[in-house]
Amino acid sequence: MDGFFMLFFRQMCRDRRLWLFVLLGLLAVLVGNYSLGPATAIRCVILSGYWVLLAVFVLFVRAAARVAADCWRRHRPGRLELGALALVLAGGGVLLAHEHYGFKILEDEVLLLGTSLGIHLDREVGYSTRANDVQGPFQLMDLVLDKRPFFFPFLVALVHDLTGYRSDNPFYLNTALGFGFLALTYLLGWGAAGTRWGGIVMVLLFTGLPLFGQQMAGGGIELLNLVMLCLVALLARRFAEARDGPTLEALVLATVLLAYTRYESVLFIVPVAALVLWAWSRERRVVLPWPVLLAPLFLLPCLLQHQIFSVNHAAWELASRPGATTPFAWDYLPDNLGHALGFFFDFSGYQPNSPLFALLGLLGLPFFGLFIWGTLRAPGRAAPADVALALVGAGLFALFGLLMFYYYGQFDDPVIRRLSLPFHLLMALGLVWIGGRYLRGLRGWQTLAGAVLGALLVQGLPAMSRQAYAQSYSPGLEMAWRREFLTKYPEHDYLFIDNDAYFWITQHVSATPVGQARIKQSNLVWLLRTHSFSAMYVFQRYRVDPQTLAVQVDPADDLGPGFALETVWERRIQTPVIGRISRVRSIRADGADAAEAGLVVPVAGPPRTPAELEKAKDAYFIQWMKELP
Repeated sequence: MDGFFMLFFRQMCRDRRLWLFVLLGLLAVLVGNYSLGPATAIRCVILSGYWVLLAVFVLFVRAAARVAADCWRRHRPGRLELGALALVLAGGGVLLAHEHYGFKILEDEVLLLGTSLGIHLDREVGYSTRANDVQGPFQLMDLVLDKRPFFFPFLVALVHDLTGYRSDNPFYLNTALGFGFLALTYLLGWGAAGTRWGGIVMVLLFTGLPLFGQQMAGGGIELLNLVMLCLVALLARRFAEARDGPTLEALVLATVLLAYTRYESVLFIVPVAALVLWAWSRERRVVLPWPVLLAPLFLLPCLLQHQIFSVNHAAWELASRPGATTPFAWDYLPDNLGHALGFFFDFSGYQPNSPLFALLGLLGLPFFGLFIWGTLRAPGRAAPADVALALVGAGLFALFGLLMFYYYGQFDDPVIRRLSLPFHLLMALGLVWIGGRYLRGLRGWQTLAGAVLGALLVQGLPAMSRQAYAQSYSPGLEMAWRREFLTKYPEHDYLFIDNDAYFWITQHVSATPVGQARIKQSNLVWLLRTHSFSAMYVFQRYRVDPQTLAVQVDPADDLGPGFALETVWERRIQTPVIGRISRVRSIRADGADAAEAGLVVPVAGPPRTPAELEKAKDAYFIQWMKELP
């Protein structure tokens, strides 16, 4: 190790590109964390985030195409690959057959769609809190930078650009990513086990995981995170063996994109950097293509976006767990581990899990951990592929450890269980690695694959068919109901009052939150009197008191006594919770006359000249904008 550090120090002193790389890294850290004020930093991300990510994505596609072309020349697919493709298509088809498209986690997925709409229309990274179509085209207002990384909204916006805006585009993208992930797991398992059976077992493991199928039909970022993790792992293996410039370029750019996918995935910068340093020491030279040289600058918007958490501590959502005062602490570890075991080995059907997957994976993790430890202690004596696998495994262990120290790291929570997917990838990798070293002959692999397939038939398919884990998450049911309302009332020329106003904005429907409607009742009176919308609707939750059996509106959804409502649609969300969509019939605000909804009655008047009509239209528009809630 002393020789390695001396070699690296000498190379750093001689190579000007390496000095420049270090200086750019320091510059990115300085600007991203200290130089700009929070408001300026957030504005910079909104305006420049799309263009930086576009540059990284184009460079990655270019580098990945060169690597893929070389792999194609070395190994052309044959009949066995066609069989693997059939397995991937069958596995993805089984998962989709038991799912329906819709938003699974709220409000994350809706805000991601809103961000993609902002990128699609204005090339600005952010979601809108207000929008209207008074001038004809749908216009976004009051753009806000989301705290979530924006690589997934970027890809959704790309789909919008190529096919036209559809609110279902995130679901279609995740479906494609799901099939792509299964194909990548086949390659990853094949490489880790040294046999195609490792890839087959990994595909079957994820086919039998209901949680994975749920994400294939949702609008979240989890599948993109899995795909990028697999790409980084595959590129790391190839770079460890080839140690060439094109693969290094693809690996580093994939790691940058991974950092823009999920918050915690930025941790993978460390194992990838360690792999690069190891490769340089083996080659006794520094390989540094210019896209890799610019990687620190590519990460600058990611650093700037993180300032949201420093200026708005509510962004951590600590209120989600009573008693939590800090995002990460040792005190959370025992409880989170207990909840993780409760998720992995729940047999009730109310968790989208696979107990056999968890059992085999957890039994294999200690052995896989020993392999990682032994390999990283003496990387000079290990095979290149083992070094890459060990570093990737260490990165996945680090992700799991971070979540166990996280205040909201409870895998059995309906909102959090999706975060267990990278840990499932770690368990699957460890399992096939052990199989490649201890399973002798074809019979052992066939037995393992048969057991996984049996678990899919006995536990996985019944759980996916019952969908108990989906029915227990009431926000998802509410969002599915909103989508039904849009199907039944497709005009989109109404105003919706809803605390989840972001959803209606992504559907090109004017909307405002309940709190805003309470504050600006007089504005709504004016809009109702001038027939600015064909109708005003409100979404509210009503709870049944278990003692008195009285039905009471949720305080967060209560508009107050000034609103007279007419029920349009009502549905039970959960046993004590009823969802209701009502039409606003009339509003009486303090200091304003009452307004009542009704048909527009034409009144005859003197004819106006075109100039007078245009002047009246402009005056109406200005007043209309002032009165928007």
